[in-house]
Amino acid sequence: MSYFTSTRHLVGVGLALLGLLAHFLGWLGDWWLPIVAGLYLLGVLVTPRTRVDAQLAQEADVGELSAELRRLQGTLRGQKVPPAIQAQTRHIAEQLQVLLPRLSKLEAQGDPNAFTVRQLVTDYLPGTFKNYLNIPSELRSRSDARLGKTPDALVSEQLDLLSSTLDKVSADSIRGDTTAMLANGGFLKDKFGKPDLEL
Repeated sequence: MSYFTSTRHLVGVGLALLGLLAHFLGWLGDWWLPIVAGLYLLGVLVTPRTRVDAQLAQEADVGELSAELRRLQGTLRGQKVPPAIQAQTRHIAEQLQVLLPRLSKLEAQGDPNAFTVRQLVTDYLPGTFKNYLNIPSELRSRSDARLGKTPDALVSEQLDLLSSTLDKVSADSIRGDTTAMLANGGFLKDKFGKPDLEL
């Protein structure tokens, strides 16, 4: 429920209502429904997260975070994003979906990777697409003189960086479990590996 009180959701609803008004005035034609849905998603993506929204993001549970990932992927499908970039995003979402069930444990342990995982879902990943989606789709494959590369190439590089970060988080998480298993194995060996000497 915290998401539905956030500024991003309210802005999205406001844009969607404007779309509905345009539909009732007869301006949108047969494509009114996807246009209204697209306006809502656009409002969610372009609205800066307020301090209150950031706090709500830190309180979101695993189900809400998973839903946020699905919403982002749905937005990209409706915004003419190249299949290769969608595939990169899908891979990152899959990496996150593996880590999300472990989030509560990581947070309880005070693991800094927990913050990284949460921020990737609520800020870093959607933030990567925020300005990119503001660029008309037909211009995203054109080279920018200031950057020396296309917006498509730039966002692809940023997604690679996020994916590499998640690889490290996953490796740290597995390493922590392995260390704990080894420690437990040592304890069991010390406790039960040798019979007590009989007097």
